[in-house]
Amino acid sequence: MAERHRVGRRRPAEQNRGPKGQKKVLGRREKRRAIQLLVCLVLFLAVFIGKGIFPHKLAAVRQELLALLQSDTDFQSAFSQAGASISQGEPMLDTLEGLWVDVFAGGGSGSAGLGPVAALQAAALSGFGQKAGATLIDQDRGAAPEPSATPVSTPTPSATPAPDPTPAPDPTPGPAPAAEQTAYTGPALPANTSMDRYDLALAETVSPVVGVLTSSFGWREHPVDGEEKFHNGVDLAVNTGTQVLAFAAGTVDYIGDSPDEYGLYLQIDHGNGVKSFYAHCSQLLVHQGQTVAAGEVVALSGDTGKTTGPHLHLELKVDGVRINPIYYIETG
Repeated sequence: MAERHRVGRRRPAEQNRGPKGQKKVLGRREKRRAIQLLVCLVLFLAVFIGKGIFPHKLAAVRQELLALLQSDTDFQSAFSQAGASISQGEPMLDTLEGLWVDVFAGGGSGSAGLGPVAALQAAALSGFGQKAGATLIDQDRGAAPEPSATPVSTPTPSATPAPDPTPAPDPTPGPAPAAEQTAYTGPALPANTSMDRYDLALAETVSPVVGVLTSSFGWREHPVDGEEKFHNGVDLAVNTGTQVLAFAAGTVDYIGDSPDEYGLYLQIDHGNGVKSFYAHCSQLLVHQGQTVAAGEVVALSGDTGKTTGPHLHLELKVDGVRINPIYYIETG
């Protein structure tokens, strides 16, 4: 008895099926719910697409849809056919297409006779402009939309051109060191060489050594090479190990060693463009960058480099011009 009762009951999923799995026609209540669902779906799609893509043109589409809905259309017949299609198992897209044609075909709209997607595209073309509609169609086809061309505002040139910047004046050269001209009748002097006596404008000067002048400033026959060469300083004969004093206060510019020429040497920068150079030393007692006072011992004399005996080779320069040291020192 219990077995017959279990066999006689039908599962809820089978209540809407006839023999051999055929669908039954929906009842009036089911049809009404299906129609309501379709209407809500259509309106939702229209509002969603309008707000999501063209929110600023939604009002124009709303007016067009209202005009279509208010036209002389047999809504009851259209939705009845849609319900019958659903109950017969027709595809949802075909059902929506048929409902759209039945409802809007007589509304006098340019969208009449089109499916839901195409009609929305047509509405976009009419309400949102050709560019926006084309973008919507491209998106529906899966193509990448063209980037929107945003006009770039070009700044309007000023009526009065800006004046050219005033060029910076050339720096005024400082006054040349005062020089006492001397009579010179010998061969032409090398570049950056002068026989004049310059005012060095130094607070104190000291003779580096007091020795016998064995070779003066100017053209001479080189004692070793035998060639006529210009002697850039003076040679003062002194014994090896004689203290060499700084000509004036300053900073040691550099030190070095050239065995084939000057031997051990150093140079001191005294400021005002004045520099002194000491060569053929036996020992250097200062280092580069060291500050020295006028008369401070900076080296010991010798005969390093190319020489014929112990002596000090002394040079003076003013603004890069070699001058005669004999004007500024004592000799023995």
